[in-house]
Amino acid sequence: MARHRATPILITSDNNCSALTRVRLGGGLHDENWLQALIHDHPAILPISDIEPGFGDLIAVAREVPCGHGYIDNLYLTPSGDIVLVETKLWRNSQMRREVVAQALDYVAALSLMGFETFEAAIARGQQAPRRLYNLVRDHPEALEEAEFIDAVSLNLRRGRMLVIVLGDGIRAETEALSDLLQSHAGAHFTFALVELATWRNPAGDILAVPSTLARTVMIERGIVRVENGATTIHSIPAAAQKGPQSISSTDFWDMIANRDPSLPAAIQAFLSALEPLGVYPDLKASLNLKLDLADREKPINFGYIMKNGTFWPNPASWTLPEAIWRPYFQALARMVGGVVIDEPNNKYVAVHGRSGPRIEQFLPAHQGSWVAAIKRVIADIAIFEAEGIGETTC
Repeated sequence: MARHRATPILITSDNNCSALTRVRLGGGLHDENWLQALIHDHPAILPISDIEPGFGDLIAVAREVPCGHGYIDNLYLTPSGDIVLVETKLWRNSQMRREVVAQALDYVAALSLMGFETFEAAIARGQQAPRRLYNLVRDHPEALEEAEFIDAVSLNLRRGRMLVIVLGDGIRAETEALSDLLQSHAGAHFTFALVELATWRNPAGDILAVPSTLARTVMIERGIVRVENGATTIHSIPAAAQKGPQSISSTDFWDMIANRDPSLPAAIQAFLSALEPLGVYPDLKASLNLKLDLADREKPINFGYIMKNGTFWPNPASWTLPEAIWRPYFQALARMVGGVVIDEPNNKYVAVHGRSGPRIEQFLPAHQGSWVAAIKRVIADIAIFEAEGIGETTC
């Protein structure tokens, strides 16, 4: 069946409405350069949460960054050192399918040979480039310390671990096979995504950008990389010999946790297994959240989240649970680590050493049983509250 898209209507707060006009790319002002500038100035347009939820916010770094045998159209970083490359392609452009895949592989292969200083120097030769990469992220609340940030970027470069997005303004049937085509190039540790971006304009000249993730791969963990006569090639290996595919988000999280203590990933996994019978599940966003879905509740209960740096924050539990439930939970957590409960109007959490959040290794594995029991107690108290008709309370 052919694809059809209706014309969207913009309805304002005063109930006026106007039809939007599709912005057609490919000529005049609205070309690939215009599209590159749009997503550089507004990184939130890219649907990163659909592709790699653990990446968090994107920060635009530079455009037209020299790399390998070409130029990366748009390059981004996250405060945790994740790398995102975007190639903008007009679907009416003949450079599709294998050329796009080959170009992405070339960029990843070239970047994987760079150290941090070389990477930073290459970026400096691009458009709208910063003097120092860390200056872009240092003020973000989730930014790593500079040494950790450099280490994270260096590790991602060395492993070729990054997200590559091909972004265009339309779709042809043949482009939907790009994901499968790229997946056949096993060994590249990057995630690939095909994103369609439709842009519309209202009579006032405002732009509505509507992104759609058409296809994505997951990171392929293994393959054979050969360097012959200065050229890097990646060869697939038998499917039976490959590990299960993973996302960059999950691999990055576990790598950073293991850097704190090689035994921590196993301790956290054991804890998650102990929570499974209670219905509590891990939800990896920018951090690893401990969530529980309950009937008749619009939002899941969030028992807290483990950040990539190992800090644990139970704050979300206070957002949807009554104080009579979240406070005993926080107090139980505080007792485990010798901390205190901080209760401020808009900030409730467990702190150690003044106002610092406790580290996950302070809880696990020593206090796994106590933590599971505390969560079990919360679930039981919720049932009692709901049975008494008190229901959900937002604090």
